[in-house]
Amino acid sequence: MSSNSPHMVVWVDHQVAKLYGLTRHSVDKIEIHAPDAGRGHIHHHAGTPGPGHHAADKTFLENISAAMGEAQEVLIVGPAEAKHALKSFLEERHPGVAARVMGVEAMDHAGDAEIISAARLFFAKADRMAPARE
Repeated sequence: MSSNSPHMVVWVDHQVAKLYGLTRHSVDKIEIHAPDAGRGHIHHHAGTPGPGHHAADKTFLENISAAMGEAQEVLIVGPAEAKHALKSFLEERHPGVAARVMGVEAMDHAGDAEIISAARLFFAKADRMAPARE
């Protein structure tokens, strides 16, 4: 399933992605779960190499990018590093989709209404700052 809405906000953490396709009068929601989403938090043990963060699952990121469809402008939000992992994945594997990402911003866990409201505000500001089209 993919969205063809002009605006999309993607809220993502390491377990779930919530994609909201926004038009002036409607919102379509798609929810994608990581393959390991039912296993709880991943813990890092002292004395092991690396930063202690679990790498984002490539299948999860691929499913998110496919669900983004033909959205013209995308905002990626979420807590921690998952939002940056998605942006990097898009730049590496799907540069056409990455080019439509207008911003990547921090947002803690939030409800649907809060995510949608923040996205509408973001896109309203972005539209006002964009050069006029002829």
